[in-house]
Amino acid sequence: MNEEIKFRNHEAEGHEGNGGAEPGEKGALIGQEGARVGLLGQGKSPPQRQPVRVVVETPHLYVAHGDILDQIRWLHEGNFPHRFRLVYLDPPFFSNKEYNAFSDTWSSLQEYLAVMRTWVEAIQPWVDAEGFFVLHCDYHASHYLKVTVDDIFGYDNFRNEWIWHYGGRRQPAVVRVNSKHDVLLVWAKSARARFNPVFEPWSREEYVALKRQKVHRDENGREWIWGHQGRGRSHAYRIYLDEQVERGRAIDSVWDIPIINTSAKERVGYPTQKPVRLLRRVVELTTNPGEWVADFAAGSGTTGVAALDLGRSAWLGDIYGEAVRIMVQRLGFQAV
Repeated sequence: MNEEIKFRNHEAEGHEGNGGAEPGEKGALIGQEGARVGLLGQGKSPPQRQPVRVVVETPHLYVAHGDILDQIRWLHEGNFPHRFRLVYLDPPFFSNKEYNAFSDTWSSLQEYLAVMRTWVEAIQPWVDAEGFFVLHCDYHASHYLKVTVDDIFGYDNFRNEWIWHYGGRRQPAVVRVNSKHDVLLVWAKSARARFNPVFEPWSREEYVALKRQKVHRDENGREWIWGHQGRGRSHAYRIYLDEQVERGRAIDSVWDIPIINTSAKERVGYPTQKPVRLLRRVVELTTNPGEWVADFAAGSGTTGVAALDLGRSAWLGDIYGEAVRIMVQRLGFQAV
């Protein structure tokens, strides 16, 4: 990134705040270039709220250090000129676990849901009229969060439940079957919001096996099968196999994307870091080049990496100073 930036001093006293299941397993604290990064804080409670500091500011990227509500207050007070086509939020999961870098413990489910409601109510006005809100959670509270956020965005605006299946180690089921997936709940701001079709690779053999039809060849040797147009029109047109394979198969709502292994170059030493591949898919589905994406609890900045790589603009923020330091470094900026 060669854009001129404004970088204001900030302290890196915080720790990562997003709870999680297996994707949050701690690996070696290794930075992008092989340099060791520090442990993400020693305390178990969030840092004290303080005025938001925007530590990176370019035409296409803002990075802010502050609480979610304070970040949104900054947007209001600064008359931020954009609304976000996508707001992705990966909050604590109500796992009621202590991690080495942070605590995801709550006095009650009611307390947890009250905090989530406050955050989402503040976020909702900043979602573009044709945009999407994606809430990343897991089995601990996903069903309660669905009801809570339906009340804010509207039940009729709920679009999808995307399942991120990441696999990993398995133990024989005794108390419960292995939980190896997260849930991404998706709301549109209005009925006008539309996804971008996204396709994944598949082979000729997979396509033929799905269609279970005789394969024909035209005068040029290209393979094709019959396309159907309703009852009584089973031989309506030709579907060429090479075109279908080149385009790929439209994705469904279950995504098999591996977690980041402990030796991957992508890993930046951040608990619950999500794969860029996962966030690229979310960004591709919900936005177009040039549009704005926001992540107010951005952790290691994966949402920003995906958005900028795909030609979008991004607002990233986090309450934990160490998270901000890591994402700024990961995105290629340095203090001046």
